[in-house]
Amino acid sequence: MSDTKIYDKIFSIHDQTVSTLRALQIPPYPSHYKKYFDEIFIEQADETLIKAQKEDENLTQIHDDLSRYLDIAHRSIISFVETHADISHVAELQENYISKAAQEGVERCVHFVDGLSELGKNMSAELKKAQTRIEQLSSELQQALSELTIDPLTQITNRKGLIEDLVAAIHAGQSKTLPMVIMMIDADNFKALNDVHGHLAGDKVLYFLAQTIKSVIRGGDKVYRFGGEEFTVILNRCEKDQAFAVADKIRSKIEHSNLIYMGKTIHMTVSIGAVTHRIGDNYDDFMGRADKALYQAKQEGKNKTVLFN
Repeated sequence: MSDTKIYDKIFSIHDQTVSTLRALQIPPYPSHYKKYFDEIFIEQADETLIKAQKEDENLTQIHDDLSRYLDIAHRSIISFVETHADISHVAELQENYISKAAQEGVERCVHFVDGLSELGKNMSAELKKAQTRIEQLSSELQQALSELTIDPLTQITNRKGLIEDLVAAIHAGQSKTLPMVIMMIDADNFKALNDVHGHLAGDKVLYFLAQTIKSVIRGGDKVYRFGGEEFTVILNRCEKDQAFAVADKIRSKIEHSNLIYMGKTIHMTVSIGAVTHRIGDNYDDFMGRADKALYQAKQEGKNKTVLFN
């Protein structure tokens, strides 16, 4: 089975899962979605599809293991830098003390002092070299960690980065309401676009959407690829009366933009669900409300912005 057929089969199972959840009026939270997706997958998957799933799970595990390893390595380097900075300081103090003793004319120790002084200078020089190298390695490692949270197709932060950023942000809001808004943005009729123009065109559209969203939001705000044709935006220092205007500006700009691909014009629209932060929100609460707002925008005919408190 080709990659395209596998891709189409998985999306078919996805569509059936969503339809089942809608029919049963079950909110499409990740745990609910996974339960029904797995059931339909088991019923319909052939040997090729099962093999593809296992390969994908292995790649995901490798990615997660690498992320954990880099995080540990990063913390180890920071610890090493701090420790050796202290050693370097001690060496400098020793050198100062030795220099002072030599100036006071301690004749019987002059050769010993000279030797220690030279040793102290060499120690400080070597430690400075080591610290410079460590700082370089730390910078390279930080870059590698950053790349783990970048979606290679759209060149924006991926879902892993969203979880890390959002969990950290809402932790500060456990005892207060934050001036923060989440937007869930979904490309309308994306499967039909892939069917008509092909998956390469779909990839171009995803990149176009990511960059268009990025061009509208402020520098302190951030757009993420949540998965598939869905994007998430975190608006910081944003009140409710501003949120709808920002979200609808994104929707309107995409609606009135045209993407030219292989000589053909592709017209896209998006549906947007936006929600404001509530005191005590956790990640699931916040994202769950955003998903409900997006679902309502879809139900009301797509190419629509819906804002919930």
